[in-house]
Amino acid sequence: MGMNLPLTPQERIRRVALLCTHCFRNFAFYRAGWKGVNQQANTQFLKTANSGFIDIGYLEWSKLFADYKGNHHWTKVIENHQLFQTELLNFLRITPEEFRFYIQAVRTYRDKFIAHLDDERVMHPPKTKIARNSAAFLYDYLRTHPEAGKSLQDAKLTAREYYEYLYRHAFYAYKSAF
Repeated sequence: MGMNLPLTPQERIRRVALLCTHCFRNFAFYRAGWKGVNQQANTQFLKTANSGFIDIGYLEWSKLFADYKGNHHWTKVIENHQLFQTELLNFLRITPEEFRFYIQAVRTYRDKFIAHLDDERVMHPPKTKIARNSAAFLYDYLRTHPEAGKSLQDAKLTAREYYEYLYRHAFYAYKSAF
């Protein structure tokens, strides 16, 4: 295929799934660096890497859920938007309004602290649970959907299995650094 041709639907699905894995990979690496409310990183390098993980996680998540007009928003690969959104919100156990509020909180964090450094004095990153779980839901939805699954035949692990694998990997990497 030529470089200027648009992505096929199968290529788009694969890219969205890849963004999902980037999202929960970065959140797994971030969470593994914490023990309760205490960051385990004890060097400037590890502290910087750990905060980079949450930032990249939110940037990737934004492409999937916050950038409605973006090429990789979930609506570009899911046909039945209403059914998907209903199932997603049920899975997350939140209302549509709560999800909209969360999307706005991620956008604010992304726009005012990651992409720019505005004049706000205090940074409040949103909790990662909704982002992590929504990316996982989308990934598993694509893996099990008959049409989308054709693009992801090599995706053997569920989102949870993959997240747990990545978390363990990062946990031992942090542990070996101490």
